[in-house]
Amino acid sequence: MNQTVTINIGGIVFHIEVDAYETLKNYLNKIKGYFDNSEERDEIMNDIEARIAEIFSGMKNEKNQVITSSDVDSLIGVMGKPEQYINEESETNENSSKSKTYQYTFSTKSEKKLFRDKDEQVIGGVCSGLGAYIGVDTVWVRLFFVIAFFIGFGLITYIIFWIVMPEAKTASDKLKMKGEPINVQNIGRKIEEEANNLNEKIKNMNTSKVSGKASSVIQNTFSAIGSVFTTIFSLVGKFIGITFLIIGVFLLVILLGMLFGSRTILSITNEGIFSFESADFFNMIFESQDQYLLAMLGFALVIGIPILTLIHLAVKLLFNYKLHKGLGIAASILFTIGIAICVLIGIRVGTEISADDEIVKTQIVNSTNTTLYIKSPNTSMPGKGILDEKVTSISLTGDSLYMNEVELGIEPSKNDSILLEIKYKSNGSTPKNALNNVRMIHYNYLITDSTFILDNYFSTPKENKIRGQEVELTLYIPINKTIYLDDSVRDLIYDIDNVTNTYDKEMIRNKWIMLKSGLTCLDCYDIKGISTKQLDSLNTYIPIN
Repeated sequence: MNQTVTINIGGIVFHIEVDAYETLKNYLNKIKGYFDNSEERDEIMNDIEARIAEIFSGMKNEKNQVITSSDVDSLIGVMGKPEQYINEESETNENSSKSKTYQYTFSTKSEKKLFRDKDEQVIGGVCSGLGAYIGVDTVWVRLFFVIAFFIGFGLITYIIFWIVMPEAKTASDKLKMKGEPINVQNIGRKIEEEANNLNEKIKNMNTSKVSGKASSVIQNTFSAIGSVFTTIFSLVGKFIGITFLIIGVFLLVILLGMLFGSRTILSITNEGIFSFESADFFNMIFESQDQYLLAMLGFALVIGIPILTLIHLAVKLLFNYKLHKGLGIAASILFTIGIAICVLIGIRVGTEISADDEIVKTQIVNSTNTTLYIKSPNTSMPGKGILDEKVTSISLTGDSLYMNEVELGIEPSKNDSILLEIKYKSNGSTPKNALNNVRMIHYNYLITDSTFILDNYFSTPKENKIRGQEVELTLYIPINKTIYLDDSVRDLIYDIDNVTNTYDKEMIRNKWIMLKSGLTCLDCYDIKGISTKQLDSLNTYIPIN
């Protein structure tokens, strides 16, 4: 039977064997001796004893209520022997205080626990405690709560955490919060760090600015909010910088493509990629090569300077890089010169299309068939495409310019005849020049008894340039005459009136009859119209021409 003694350690009473007590006593005295020169010795020892009491409490059970020598040996194995981690003692004259240099040898992590960190608190220490537990910078946690606050659940979440999270009061609690080993080495280091931080705060404190605890809390709160918003603005700035850089580089590539004549993409949609050959296209607009080159210079300055400015702004936001002020002045001057060039060229090109003229031709269509089928034989224009856009397409061959500016409208006829009206339009520098451009438009169509075949483009000599040439077709249909719109005229028909206000693209692949009220669909499933049976009934009273 071993003799026992009763001890009070960390506020808890334990029964311990005499031999174990002597070992524990020597161990604590040795630790205490190493911290003799530390002003925080008593606090360090209190925390160490609290940790020892915690470990001893875990060793006790129903069968064993006495601390034995093996229990003390296990304790020392967990806490560490002083000679294992204390390497040497040195004095620092700079701080006029003695300190020890420690050689840390224990790196085993202990299980993390969730605490509120009062040392880094702004309001309640919740964000700093969560940051320490999950291993991220506290700023990101605070940023999360700021965003959550504006979303609507941030405040209640913070309050819940504040209630359920205990405060990290002792050095052991703070070590548990970060998952660091709770041994003599780390306890001593932690307390001394806190003491040094406190001393620094006292030294740097400006007593004239301190007006009580309430003002200090307000000051810290606004300082933290400022820090959070500074972080937010910094992140937003980086995001804006990356966005500007991507947009700027993309626009610069397009600009260079336009200047050096490569195919430039206008847009990408589910209907395809639309692009144009810049050199060929602009040569069809400007009168001479010199005018073209001067226009490209002005265009490059007016568009290029803002693009380069956007890229510079992006670089500045990302890397805080600054250019010389002289470059900004030079860029402003070049931009002004570019505007002046573009204005002069714009005036010159404007005079080339200042006049307009048109020629109208009509033709009576003889058709005895019940239904007139309207088709187009074209799937694409001949030659090299220089502009491929969703609405407008232009192509070139050796001596001809092709354009798809052809529109077909359908109106009720004023008599019993089918009439085709063709209107040729163009602009020019003078009325005579505009009329000459009109006369040079060549458009093909073919009319048979049952079919009306229309090209979806026209041609003109390349030397006439692009001068607003158009071809407008109007087909006048008598009452009770039926037409069928083939799928090939999808891009040809334009703003055709009908009784149901059906969109042009939805009128194709259907038969339409011209009634007094307007075009009415005969075989549409989802468009209100007139059925074939009703038409047959109608035909018994009104003969179809």
